Parts: sequence; structure tokens; C-alpha cells
Amino acid sequence: MTTTPSRDRHFHVPAVELFLEDPVRCRFLPTLTLDGIAVTDAGQHHLVLTLAGIARFYIGPDDTTVARRARILTAALSRHLEAAHADLIGQWIQWCWDSLLDELVDRITQTLT
Repeated sequence: MTTTPSRDRHFHVPAVELFLEDPVRCRFLPTLTLDGIAVTDAGQHHLVLTLAGIARFYIGPDDTTVARRARILTAALSRHLEAAHADLIGQWIQWCWDSLLDELVDRITQTLT
């Protein structure tokens, strides 16, 4: 992972971005990528997603906010895609979030043992 100070983003919060070496592409919308995570000074985590290499946005820092922002993106995409297709993209975002949480729990658990 590489780090960089964050710039203006959609759903932006002041945070440091930690980028994956290879962004993970959404299998349902290949122009949507998980680029890494953003971590605030308070220790909150956000997914950093990019759409079409142009629009970067944060999804986080909690389950409720992730679900709401995924619904916002799904609603916007459903204007251009079938609703079922847009829903799969929302589920992919949720899977990314769940994977991040699983990874964080594993890391915390390892430091406690």
C-alpha cells in the first residue's frame, strides 16, 4: 500500500489514503474500483472507490453510512443500468466493506494474542 494526503473527494473527510498496489475492479461494473482505504485521525476507516477513473469517493465509516451511500450510488446507477444490475454493484460495495472489517478485526486480534 502507498499513502498520500487526501484531496477534495465526494463524501470526503480529512484522512490519509492508503492505496492498494492494484485496485480491485467491481466484476459488475469494471469501471468501479476499490483503490484502498482512508483513515482519519480518529481512527475511522472509509473505502476509497473510484468510478471511471474520475470520480473518487469515500464509503464509511460505519455500517449504516456504508449502506446509505451504497444506496445513493445504486440509485444513481439505476438511471443508466437495470435495477438488478445496479443492486449487484451495491452488494459489491457492501462485500468490500465487510472484507475491510474482517481484515481489521484479524489485525486487532493478532496484536492481542
